[in-house]
Amino acid sequence: MSVLLDIRDLVVEFPPAHGDGPGGAARVLHHVDLRVGRGESVGIVGESGCGKSMTALAAMGLLPVSADVAGSIVLDGAELTGLGDGAMSRIRGRRMGMVFQEPMSALNPVRTIGDQVAEGLRLHFRLPPGEALERAVALLERVGLPSNRFSPALYPHQLSGGQRQRVVIAIALACGPDLLIADEPTTALDVTIQSQILDLIAEVTAEEGMALLMISHDLGVIAETTDRMLVMYAGTVVEEGPTTEVFAHMAHPYTRGLFAAMPARGLIGGGRRLATIPGQVPDPRAPRVGCPFAPRCPRARERCRIDTPAADPFGPGHTVRCFYPGREEHAA
Repeated sequence: MSVLLDIRDLVVEFPPAHGDGPGGAARVLHHVDLRVGRGESVGIVGESGCGKSMTALAAMGLLPVSADVAGSIVLDGAELTGLGDGAMSRIRGRRMGMVFQEPMSALNPVRTIGDQVAEGLRLHFRLPPGEALERAVALLERVGLPSNRFSPALYPHQLSGGQRQRVVIAIALACGPDLLIADEPTTALDVTIQSQILDLIAEVTAEEGMALLMISHDLGVIAETTDRMLVMYAGTVVEEGPTTEVFAHMAHPYTRGLFAAMPARGLIGGGRRLATIPGQVPDPRAPRVGCPFAPRCPRARERCRIDTPAADPFGPGHTVRCFYPGREEHAA
Protein backbone atom coordinates (compact mmCIF):
# COMPACT_ATOMS: atom_id res chain seq x y z
CA MET A 1 0.00 0.00 0.00
CA SER A 2 1.49 3.34 -1.04
CA VAL A 3 1.66 6.13 1.52
CA LEU A 4 -0.70 9.05 0.90
CA LEU A 5 -0.13 11.19 4.01
CA ASP A 6 3.28 11.02 5.67
CA ILE A 7 3.83 13.11 8.81
CA ARG A 8 7.26 12.88 10.39
CA ASP A 9 8.72 14.45 13.52
CA LEU A 10 5.88 17.01 13.76
CA VAL A 11 6.32 19.56 16.53
CA VAL A 12 3.82 22.36 17.22
CA GLU A 13 4.37 25.11 19.77
CA PHE A 14 2.47 28.24 20.74
CA PRO A 15 4.29 31.23 22.20
CA PRO A 16 3.35 32.33 25.73
CA ALA A 17 0.43 34.73 25.72
CA HIS A 18 0.23 37.85 27.87
CA GLY A 19 -1.25 36.96 31.24
CA ASP A 20 -0.46 33.24 30.97
CA GLY A 21 1.75 33.38 34.04
CA PRO A 22 5.12 31.64 34.37
CA GLY A 23 6.25 29.17 31.75
CA GLY A 24 7.61 29.17 28.23
CA ALA A 25 6.08 28.21 24.92
CA ALA A 26 3.33 25.59 25.01
CA ARG A 27 4.43 22.53 23.05
CA VAL A 28 1.24 20.71 22.07
CA LEU A 29 2.74 18.14 19.69
CA HIS A 30 5.99 16.29 20.44
CA HIS A 31 7.65 14.68 17.40
CA VAL A 32 4.51 13.04 16.03
CA ASP A 33 4.83 10.47 13.24
CA LEU A 34 1.70 9.45 11.30
CA ARG A 35 1.25 7.63 8.01
CA VAL A 36 -1.97 6.96 6.11
CA GLY A 37 -1.93 4.71 3.05
CA ARG A 38 -4.17 5.11 0.03
CA GLY A 39 -7.60 3.74 0.82
CA GLU A 40 -6.59 2.99 4.43
CA SER A 41 -8.63 3.93 7.49
CA VAL A 42 -6.53 5.12 10.44
CA GLY A 43 -7.78 6.23 13.85
CA ILE A 44 -6.35 8.56 16.47
CA VAL A 45 -7.71 8.15 19.99
CA GLY A 46 -7.01 9.89 23.29
CA GLU A 47 -8.38 12.25 25.91
CA SER A 48 -9.44 15.78 25.05
CA GLY A 49 -6.33 17.93 24.68
CA CYS A 50 -4.00 15.06 23.75
CA GLY A 51 -3.17 16.54 20.32
CA LYS A 52 -5.56 14.65 18.03
CA SER A 53 -7.21 17.70 16.48
CA MET A 54 -3.95 19.67 16.42
CA THR A 55 -2.42 16.94 14.27
CA ALA A 56 -5.33 17.13 11.83
CA LEU A 57 -5.33 20.92 11.73
CA ALA A 58 -1.59 20.92 11.07
CA ALA A 59 -2.10 18.56 8.14
CA MET A 60 -4.85 20.81 6.75
CA GLY A 61 -2.80 23.99 7.26
CA LEU A 62 -5.45 25.39 9.59
CA LEU A 63 -3.38 26.09 12.70
CA PRO A 64 -3.44 29.66 14.08
CA VAL A 65 -0.81 31.98 12.61
CA SER A 66 0.91 32.10 16.01
CA ALA A 67 1.74 28.38 15.85
CA ASP A 68 5.39 27.43 15.36
CA VAL A 69 5.46 24.25 13.24
CA ALA A 70 8.49 22.02 12.65
CA GLY A 71 8.80 18.66 10.96
CA SER A 72 7.47 17.31 7.70
CA ILE A 73 3.93 16.88 6.34
CA VAL A 74 3.93 15.21 2.92
CA LEU A 75 0.79 14.55 0.88
CA ASP A 76 1.23 12.25 -2.11
CA GLY A 77 4.92 13.16 -2.34
CA ALA A 78 4.46 16.94 -1.97
CA GLU A 79 5.78 18.76 1.12
CA LEU A 80 3.06 20.88 2.76
CA THR A 81 5.00 22.36 5.68
CA GLY A 82 5.73 26.00 5.00
CA LEU A 83 3.20 26.42 2.18
CA GLY A 84 1.28 29.69 2.20
CA ASP A 85 -2.47 29.90 2.64
CA GLY A 86 -3.04 30.36 -1.09
CA ALA A 87 -1.24 27.13 -1.96
CA MET A 88 -2.98 25.25 0.88
CA SER A 89 -6.36 26.55 -0.30
CA ARG A 90 -5.80 24.73 -3.58
CA ILE A 91 -5.22 21.50 -1.63
CA ARG A 92 -7.91 21.83 1.04
CA GLY A 93 -11.17 20.47 -0.26
CA ARG A 94 -9.60 19.16 -3.46
CA ARG A 95 -7.02 16.70 -2.08
CA MET A 96 -8.03 16.62 1.60
CA GLY A 97 -11.52 17.09 3.02
CA MET A 98 -12.38 17.56 6.68
CA VAL A 99 -15.49 16.89 8.76
CA PHE A 100 -15.34 19.10 11.84
CA GLN A 101 -16.59 18.44 15.36
CA GLU A 102 -19.38 21.02 15.53
CA PRO A 103 -21.43 21.36 12.34
CA MET A 104 -23.06 24.65 13.35
CA SER A 105 -19.72 26.42 13.66
CA ALA A 106 -18.38 24.67 10.53
CA LEU A 107 -21.26 26.01 8.41
CA ASN A 108 -21.86 29.64 7.48
CA PRO A 109 -25.21 30.59 9.09
CA VAL A 110 -26.05 33.23 6.46
CA ARG A 111 -25.50 31.09 3.34
CA THR A 112 -27.74 28.34 2.03
CA ILE A 113 -26.62 24.73 2.29
CA GLY A 114 -26.66 24.33 -1.49
CA ASP A 115 -24.38 27.32 -1.96
CA GLN A 116 -21.94 26.04 0.66
CA VAL A 117 -21.68 22.58 -0.92
CA ALA A 118 -21.31 24.13 -4.38
CA GLU A 119 -18.55 26.55 -3.33
CA GLY A 120 -15.71 24.04 -3.58
CA LEU A 121 -16.92 22.87 -6.99
CA ARG A 122 -16.90 26.42 -8.29
CA LEU A 123 -13.47 27.23 -6.86
CA HIS A 124 -11.60 24.01 -7.66
CA PHE A 125 -13.28 22.97 -10.93
CA ARG A 126 -14.37 26.40 -12.21
CA LEU A 127 -17.90 25.13 -12.73
CA PRO A 128 -20.61 27.65 -13.61
CA PRO A 129 -23.01 28.35 -10.74
CA GLY A 130 -25.89 26.36 -12.21
CA GLU A 131 -23.85 23.21 -12.79
CA ALA A 132 -22.17 23.49 -9.38
CA LEU A 133 -25.56 23.75 -7.68
CA GLU A 134 -26.86 20.76 -9.64
CA ARG A 135 -23.92 18.69 -8.41
CA ALA A 136 -24.43 20.02 -4.88
CA VAL A 137 -28.03 18.78 -4.92
CA ALA A 138 -26.81 15.32 -5.99
CA LEU A 139 -24.23 15.35 -3.18
CA LEU A 140 -26.83 16.32 -0.60
CA GLU A 141 -29.01 13.46 -1.79
CA ARG A 142 -26.00 11.12 -1.53
CA VAL A 143 -25.61 11.96 2.15
CA GLY A 144 -29.31 11.47 2.88
CA LEU A 145 -30.76 14.94 2.24
CA PRO A 146 -32.95 14.60 -0.90
CA SER A 147 -34.08 17.88 -2.45
CA ASN A 148 -37.79 17.02 -2.24
CA ARG A 149 -37.45 17.19 1.56
CA PHE A 150 -34.33 19.32 2.03
CA SER A 151 -34.20 22.18 -0.42
CA PRO A 152 -30.70 23.49 -1.23
CA ALA A 153 -32.18 26.91 -0.37
CA LEU A 154 -32.39 25.98 3.31
CA TYR A 155 -30.12 27.61 5.88
CA PRO A 156 -28.19 25.64 8.53
CA HIS A 157 -30.46 26.77 11.39
CA GLN A 158 -33.38 25.07 9.64
CA LEU A 159 -31.75 21.65 10.03
CA SER A 160 -31.13 19.37 12.98
CA GLY A 161 -27.62 18.67 14.26
CA GLY A 162 -27.40 15.37 12.40
CA GLN A 163 -28.67 16.95 9.19
CA ARG A 164 -26.14 19.76 9.48
CA GLN A 165 -23.36 17.21 9.89
CA ARG A 166 -24.54 15.53 6.69
CA VAL A 167 -24.13 18.88 4.93
CA VAL A 168 -20.57 19.16 6.32
CA ILE A 169 -19.84 15.66 4.99
CA ALA A 170 -21.22 16.64 1.57
CA ILE A 171 -18.91 19.68 1.52
CA ALA A 172 -15.91 17.51 2.47
CA LEU A 173 -16.72 14.98 -0.27
CA ALA A 174 -17.68 17.45 -2.99
CA CYS A 175 -14.37 17.51 -4.88
CA GLY A 176 -13.50 13.84 -4.43
CA PRO A 177 -10.51 14.22 -2.10
CA ASP A 178 -7.95 11.46 -1.63
CA LEU A 179 -8.14 11.79 2.16
CA LEU A 180 -11.10 12.48 4.44
CA ILE A 181 -10.30 13.66 7.97
CA ALA A 182 -13.19 13.18 10.39
CA ASP A 183 -12.55 15.06 13.64
CA GLU A 184 -14.97 13.83 16.30
CA PRO A 185 -17.76 13.82 13.69
CA THR A 186 -20.46 12.64 16.10
CA THR A 187 -19.92 15.19 18.88
CA ALA A 188 -23.23 16.44 20.40
CA LEU A 189 -25.32 13.98 18.37
CA ASP A 190 -27.61 11.40 19.95
CA VAL A 191 -26.61 7.75 19.81
CA THR A 192 -28.85 6.80 16.88
CA ILE A 193 -27.67 9.72 14.75
CA GLN A 194 -24.04 9.00 15.71
CA SER A 195 -24.36 5.50 14.27
CA GLN A 196 -25.92 6.82 11.06
CA ILE A 197 -23.15 9.39 10.56
CA LEU A 198 -20.39 6.82 11.16
CA ASP A 199 -22.04 4.38 8.76
CA LEU A 200 -22.32 7.13 6.15
CA ILE A 201 -18.64 8.08 6.44
CA ALA A 202 -17.55 4.44 6.19
CA GLU A 203 -19.82 3.83 3.21
CA VAL A 204 -18.80 6.83 1.12
CA THR A 205 -15.07 6.48 1.78
CA ALA A 206 -15.20 2.79 0.83
CA GLU A 207 -17.19 3.51 -2.34
CA GLU A 208 -14.85 6.30 -3.44
CA GLY A 209 -11.63 4.56 -2.38
CA MET A 210 -10.72 7.45 -0.06
CA ALA A 211 -8.32 7.18 2.83
CA LEU A 212 -9.90 8.00 6.20
CA LEU A 213 -8.32 9.58 9.27
CA MET A 214 -10.85 9.15 12.09
CA ILE A 215 -10.25 11.19 15.25
CA SER A 216 -12.15 10.26 18.39
CA HIS A 217 -11.95 9.92 22.15
CA ASP A 218 -14.24 6.88 21.82
CA LEU A 219 -12.47 3.55 21.50
CA GLY A 220 -15.70 1.99 20.22
CA VAL A 221 -15.75 4.35 17.23
CA ILE A 222 -12.11 3.54 16.45
CA ALA A 223 -12.78 -0.20 16.71
CA GLU A 224 -15.69 0.02 14.26
CA THR A 225 -14.20 2.32 11.63
CA THR A 226 -10.43 1.84 11.33
CA ASP A 227 -7.82 -0.66 10.13
CA ARG A 228 -4.98 0.86 12.14
CA MET A 229 -4.88 3.15 15.17
CA LEU A 230 -2.67 5.52 17.13
CA VAL A 231 -3.10 6.33 20.81
CA MET A 232 -2.02 9.86 21.76
CA TYR A 233 -1.21 11.26 25.17
CA ALA A 234 0.00 14.81 25.89
CA GLY A 235 0.99 15.42 22.29
CA THR A 236 2.85 12.12 21.88
CA VAL A 237 1.93 8.90 20.08
CA VAL A 238 2.31 6.31 22.84
CA GLU A 239 0.99 3.24 21.01
CA GLU A 240 0.32 2.35 17.38
CA GLY A 241 -0.66 -0.72 15.41
CA PRO A 242 -3.42 -2.59 13.61
CA THR A 243 -6.67 -1.87 15.42
CA THR A 244 -7.43 -5.52 16.16
CA GLU A 245 -3.89 -6.07 17.44
CA VAL A 246 -3.94 -3.05 19.75
CA PHE A 247 -7.33 -4.01 21.17
CA ALA A 248 -6.25 -7.60 21.73
CA HIS A 249 -2.88 -6.68 23.31
CA MET A 250 -3.10 -3.23 24.88
CA ALA A 251 0.51 -2.55 25.74
CA HIS A 252 0.61 0.99 27.14
CA PRO A 253 -0.89 1.64 30.60
CA TYR A 254 -2.63 4.73 29.19
CA THR A 255 -4.36 2.66 26.48
CA ARG A 256 -5.46 0.21 29.15
CA GLY A 257 -6.74 3.10 31.26
CA LEU A 258 -8.83 4.40 28.37
CA PHE A 259 -10.28 0.93 27.84
CA ALA A 260 -11.09 0.53 31.53
CA ALA A 261 -12.86 3.91 31.57
CA MET A 262 -15.34 2.87 28.88
CA PRO A 263 -18.86 2.46 30.35
CA ALA A 264 -19.86 -1.19 30.36
CA ARG A 265 -23.35 -2.47 29.67
CA GLY A 266 -25.38 -2.64 32.82
CA LEU A 267 -23.04 -0.30 34.69
CA ILE A 268 -25.71 2.31 35.40
CA GLY A 269 -27.50 1.29 38.55
CA GLY A 270 -25.19 -1.69 38.99
CA GLY A 271 -23.39 -0.30 42.02
CA ARG A 272 -19.97 -0.05 40.33
CA ARG A 273 -18.08 3.21 39.88
CA LEU A 274 -16.72 4.12 36.46
CA ALA A 275 -12.95 3.66 36.31
CA THR A 276 -10.85 6.81 35.91
CA ILE A 277 -7.22 7.64 35.23
CA PRO A 278 -5.89 9.49 38.30
CA GLY A 279 -3.79 12.63 38.11
CA GLN A 280 -3.53 15.47 35.61
CA VAL A 281 -2.25 15.86 32.06
CA PRO A 282 1.18 17.56 32.14
CA ASP A 283 1.37 21.31 31.54
CA PRO A 284 2.46 21.80 27.89
CA ARG A 285 4.56 24.81 28.99
CA ALA A 286 6.66 22.77 31.40
CA PRO A 287 9.93 21.13 30.29
CA ARG A 288 9.40 17.44 29.57
CA VAL A 289 11.61 14.91 31.32
CA GLY A 290 11.00 11.18 31.15
CA CYS A 291 7.75 9.51 30.12
CA PRO A 292 4.88 12.05 30.06
CA PHE A 293 2.49 9.47 31.54
CA ALA A 294 4.77 8.52 34.45
CA PRO A 295 3.04 10.75 37.09
CA ARG A 296 -0.28 8.96 36.40
CA CYS A 297 1.04 5.47 35.67
CA PRO A 298 0.58 2.56 38.11
CA ARG A 299 3.66 0.85 36.64
CA ALA A 300 6.03 3.82 36.72
CA ARG A 301 9.50 3.29 38.14
CA GLU A 302 12.46 5.61 38.57
CA ARG A 303 13.63 5.08 35.01
CA CYS A 304 10.28 6.31 33.68
CA ARG A 305 10.75 9.68 35.42
CA ILE A 306 14.21 10.20 33.93
CA ASP A 307 14.36 8.63 30.45
CA THR A 308 12.00 9.01 27.49
CA PRO A 309 10.87 5.66 26.04
CA ALA A 310 11.31 5.03 22.33
CA ALA A 311 8.67 3.46 20.08
CA ASP A 312 9.64 -0.20 20.47
CA PRO A 313 8.12 -3.21 18.64
CA PHE A 314 5.51 -5.09 20.65
CA GLY A 315 3.71 -7.24 18.10
CA PRO A 316 3.00 -7.46 14.34
CA GLY A 317 3.08 -3.84 13.18
CA HIS A 318 2.51 -2.85 16.83
CA THR A 319 4.77 -0.36 18.68
CA VAL A 320 4.60 1.14 22.15
CA ARG A 321 6.46 3.88 24.02
CA CYS A 322 6.76 2.22 27.41
CA PHE A 323 9.61 0.64 29.37
CA TYR A 324 7.25 -1.80 31.12
CA PRO A 325 4.41 -2.60 28.70
CA GLY A 326 1.64 -4.98 29.66
CA ARG A 327 0.98 -8.28 27.96
CA GLU A 328 -2.46 -9.19 29.22
CA GLU A 329 -5.02 -9.92 26.52
CA HIS A 330 -8.38 -8.18 26.11
CA ALA A 331 -11.41 -8.86 24.01
CA ALA A 332 -11.89 -6.20 21.38
